[in-house]
Amino acid sequence: MMEALLIGIPFLIYIFLRIRLGSDISPQEYDEIIFKDGIEAYKSADYLAAFRYFDAEVHEYPKSSTAYLYRGKCHYSFENWEAALADFEKSIRLDNALADTFYWKGLCHYQLEDYTLSLFELKRASRMYLDKNAEVMRMIGELEFRKADFESAEKSFKIAADLGDNKSNILLQTLFYGNIRKASS
Repeated sequence: MMEALLIGIPFLIYIFLRIRLGSDISPQEYDEIIFKDGIEAYKSADYLAAFRYFDAEVHEYPKSSTAYLYRGKCHYSFENWEAALADFEKSIRLDNALADTFYWKGLCHYQLEDYTLSLFELKRASRMYLDKNAEVMRMIGELEFRKADFESAEKSFKIAADLGDNKSNILLQTLFYGNIRKASS
């Protein structure tokens, strides 16, 4: 009897932990497996096919933030900023841990010329990317420059340049190593 308990209890603990911790796949990764065909259509720039795919998937999987994210990306490619923004907001309500969603939402605000909200969303994305996304950092720098926050803009461009963004290098040389550098000092 004691031997059965000594073997049985650790085995039950093992089974419990295996069931609870066994899925090493995140909901985002799971969605990317489910929506593989639509994601491939989007990546191959077949935005109409991708839109049709994700429009159907949003109805089939109404709690999938990934489906809303990609449908929003399709709206964005069609320059339908308001619809894209609505899909990105829905995606964030379902899962606010996707940095991509904040990035695309920031781009929509940029296209709608709401630079304050664009900067806000891009900074949220930047924090989620841990300041390791050069394109996000460059966009933040551009928006900070637009708001005449030259010191912050220069820092953002430097971070992006350190991450290998050539456009940021050009912007640094053009904007900060000339007359504007003297004005921001």
